[in-house]
Parts: sequence; structure tokens; C-alpha cells
Amino acid sequence: MNLNEITDILKTVYNKYDNIRLGVAGSYANGTQHSDSDIDVVIEGDSMRVDIMEYIKSLFKITVDVLWVDLMKQEDEELDKLAIENDLPINPYSAYKTVMQEVRWV
Repeated sequence: MNLNEITDILKTVYNKYDNIRLGVAGSYANGTQHSDSDIDVVIEGDSMRVDIMEYIKSLFKITVDVLWVDLMKQEDEELDKLAIENDLPINPYSAYKTVMQEVRWV
């Protein structure tokens, strides 16, 4: 499976759900996937709807990790605030920042 095949499958999700934006991150987005790689699907909007997550997972025969932008962003902001309050540097490589740099939106 390659990025184009994954994005073609994910495009069909828009026929069933609206108010979301989908993307692919991780090894498939970077072109570094191998035979046992999972698919990292990024969802923005309609935060934490289990039905959307389960539907997306059902479309693939390999493991899918769902990454919720809203949840990752909230956690990242909380960690950045904590770092600032404690005179620590902000982590430029947090999960949220990394995913947002590498995501390939569908």
C-alpha cells in the first residue's frame, strides 16, 4: 500500500462524514513505510467521534492509528504552558508539532 492508495480510500470517508479533515502522517506520509508499518490517520474536526475512527479503521487491512488534532493540540499547549511556567524550553518536536509538519491532507 502507498500514500496515493491510502488517500484514495480516505477520500471516500467524506461521502459519509462532513465537518472533518483527514490526513496521513508518519512513515506513509514520509515515504519510509515498510511491510509492518501502520497507517497514521490524522483527523481534524468532530473531535473524538468513535464512529468515525472505527469506520476509518474498517477500511484498511492493516493497523491504523488515529491521531486527533484537537486533542494533540490541547495537550501540546498545556505542555508548552507548563514549560514556560517552569522556565524550561518548549519542545519543538512534540507529537502535535511533528504531525502538523508532516501531515499530507486529503
